[in-house]
Amino acid sequence: MIELDELKVPKRLRSVVDEIVAITDSVCLAVLDEEYADLARRAVAKLARKRPSPLPGGRRATWAAGAVYALGQANFLFDPASEPCVTADQLSQAFGVAKGTMGSKAKQVRDLLRIDHFSPEFQRADVAAQNPLLWIIEVNGLAMDARHIPLEIQVEAFERGLIPYVPTLRADGAAVRSGSRTAGTTTASGAADLMEHCSELKRQLVGFACSQRFSHQLERAVRESLGSGAAEENEFANLLDHFILQRPLADGGTVVEVFIAEHPELAEADRQILLGWRDVVEGVFEIRERAGDAIIAANLIDELSYRIRANAGSGALAPMRPGCFMTARIVPAGGAWMLSGTQQLFAASDRAGMLRLAAELATEHPRLVFRNPEKVAQGWRLARKQRALFIEHFGSDLVVVPGSEVASRMNGFLTWYTHQALAETGAPAGALDADAATLTPAFDVPGDLASAPTVALLCDETEGLMFLANFSQVQEAFENPALAADRAHREAVLGYLKSDSVSALPLRRLAESDTARASQLFQRLLKKPAFSWESDGEALLREHKPWCFGTTPQPPVTPLSSNLAEALPTAR
Repeated sequence: MIELDELKVPKRLRSVVDEIVAITDSVCLAVLDEEYADLARRAVAKLARKRPSPLPGGRRATWAAGAVYALGQANFLFDPASEPCVTADQLSQAFGVAKGTMGSKAKQVRDLLRIDHFSPEFQRADVAAQNPLLWIIEVNGLAMDARHIPLEIQVEAFERGLIPYVPTLRADGAAVRSGSRTAGTTTASGAADLMEHCSELKRQLVGFACSQRFSHQLERAVRESLGSGAAEENEFANLLDHFILQRPLADGGTVVEVFIAEHPELAEADRQILLGWRDVVEGVFEIRERAGDAIIAANLIDELSYRIRANAGSGALAPMRPGCFMTARIVPAGGAWMLSGTQQLFAASDRAGMLRLAAELATEHPRLVFRNPEKVAQGWRLARKQRALFIEHFGSDLVVVPGSEVASRMNGFLTWYTHQALAETGAPAGALDADAATLTPAFDVPGDLASAPTVALLCDETEGLMFLANFSQVQEAFENPALAADRAHREAVLGYLKSDSVSALPLRRLAESDTARASQLFQRLLKKPAFSWESDGEALLREHKPWCFGTTPQPPVTPLSSNLAEALPTAR
């Protein structure tokens, strides 16, 4: 663990910090691990350096518990899939601090230190390694993934505090195997050698994927993507590329991971190259310039620039002239990117169509946009703004209306929302109403919502705007567990629990308002007299909604550039 002398703790607060850290060290080493103890030391020291520092106020144990709880929230400590993992109740008991008090202090710590899922300073190495947004840095004006750039640049980025550790040396500082091919080769001959080597690796990988072993899975992937239609050559090539690098197999792994596991003779550098290929960028690219054996292209979707090479040789890039557009899949290779699958080229005159395609892909697949960390931050700002305006308009973040009123209520809100946005731009007051009505698309109400007795309009700070049919019946059951005996109420609650279209949020929110009643409700629904929401609730949600766990949340609002926003249809 880091020594306190290295953390620049103010002398006047050293005794306070010593007392708090003694508690965090004791608990972390007993029930968590040394890495949490180290992070807690750093967090407490940073709180001591605040002006004014909040540490002199409040009990030492409360600050210790709040700091560790805040760190645990940012590092998925309470997710059973994480290691280590404890419950909030266990952590509260270990510190001897009430859970509610611990939670309140943790929020204060998070706010003071700005701790969230994107804070490299307070993330564990294993969590940081799985968070691609932490690794995007700017190199010579280009946004790049720091895990795929030369070692000397990684070291400089680490020293500047831009990345949590030097990835080539791993989190523990272990050097890459001596003599292995490094991904940071930047000379022209080195890049050519690397592309040739990547071509051979890809040839072996494709042969492995097309073997009889994976034939049934590949056929299923083709059917799901293309139906009964015949695939064009470029369409099948991209489908095969996705199947190899991204499509989960029955055990959750991918073909490329199976290939690596079954070829232990691979050099470590080759293993890292192959694993890096799972980080696929799909985009609509505007080609900006030629740069030796590569092209520089801007992705219209995530607004990042990429240096792209081809493993088929630089001649394959000859048709890709500045000003043209390209749809492509690219993967990291040697500090730059490599074409993967096939590409389609479009003339500069097709700009309007390319912007429209990029806008449609961005709205249908927000993950493509959120490769850009600036877009992530912008998306969260927009989500907070949307929620604040929702509350201003409706008076609460949750409003329950008859299904027949959903369309009118939402159209009213969306038109008002557009009106507010136009007013912020300084648009003429006299034209605001007309412009807002013209620019706001009509809200399309699905039939099952329109016919539902009641629908909840809920705007959450993390999951955004959602629509919940039959919410009143579910809410009534949580308020009166005896209603579990009523068929309609029972089916409504179980429907929320088992539906893939309803996240864990509504059930968690209803249960947390009164966990004792929630326990009684599920004791009756599940016929489990010992069921307790506090100890069993998260496991129940994980069982039925595994897709809600284990992933970094992304903003519920997708920010688009002005060019892409204008390319989308807006007619009512």
